[in-house]
Amino acid sequence: MTEIPHYTAGEIFAFGMEKTISALKTSAATNDQPIPREHIPLDQGEDFLLMPAVSQTGLGIKLVTVMAQNPAIGLPLVHGFYLYCDKKTGVPKATFEGSALTTLRTPAASAVATEVLATESIQNLGIFGTGVQARGHIESMLTVRPNIEKIFISGTTRESTEKFIDSLTIKDQKINVGSPEETAACDLVCSCTSSKEPVIPTKSVKPGAHLNLIGSFSDAQKEADSELIQNAEIFVDHRTAAKEEAGELITAELEENWSFDEIIGDFSQLIQGKVNRSSSESITLFKSVGLATWDLIVAETIYNETN
Repeated sequence: MTEIPHYTAGEIFAFGMEKTISALKTSAATNDQPIPREHIPLDQGEDFLLMPAVSQTGLGIKLVTVMAQNPAIGLPLVHGFYLYCDKKTGVPKATFEGSALTTLRTPAASAVATEVLATESIQNLGIFGTGVQARGHIESMLTVRPNIEKIFISGTTRESTEKFIDSLTIKDQKINVGSPEETAACDLVCSCTSSKEPVIPTKSVKPGAHLNLIGSFSDAQKEADSELIQNAEIFVDHRTAAKEEAGELITAELEENWSFDEIIGDFSQLIQGKVNRSSSESITLFKSVGLATWDLIVAETIYNETN
């Protein structure tokens, strides 16, 4: 078999946030049932995930490992590998550094939701987390809301937060170490943690805010409490996926504070302009567990652009 190309993280990131946002907006406006991902729990806080997807022209699968002890030994928390095949023949066409696809497509999807749901008058951005998704969400939020003036970062420790801020190359915005309360009080909030306990203090979230929650992908994880879910207008990437994997929403329903029937819209409906916030004072919340179709869209787009 002819040797197939492999796209490195650098080549994937070179594709750029703007192009990724555009690809998702133009290619993800379908509401097909996602193929269930295989979630294999390992040790505590560690997972092995298999995420397949099918499009009209391609097949793809992403293999992901989440290893809790990796950061302590200088390795990334998440590793991934992606295989892209031709749908008609099944012939492998390319491989991709899977973690880079996730790093790019997840904040791009949040940006699409933010572009629709967040008010235009956003002045400050709050980020919970100091990992690659936190970095990606800063870039994607500034892409769709470039008038943001201040950024507040809330990490596990002040030391890790300061180290993260020092590593950023963003200019023009004043970047601060934020307390959880300061970070949650921003006009736009992105939570990018793997926490099993809520990290967003609900009482600090103000009317009119928009939140993106992307960190949890199982019922054992949650970044927001049930009170925040109950107070917000909830949008999801996909209803079926959310019902199976969105820890915050699962918990809220189990506590009988909220129901999945209250979801206002999904990613496809946001793209098509079928749903939006009900008022400028509403708190809107986009909960994403990550869709394998997003990986396939980005992989196909990159492959087609370079071949």
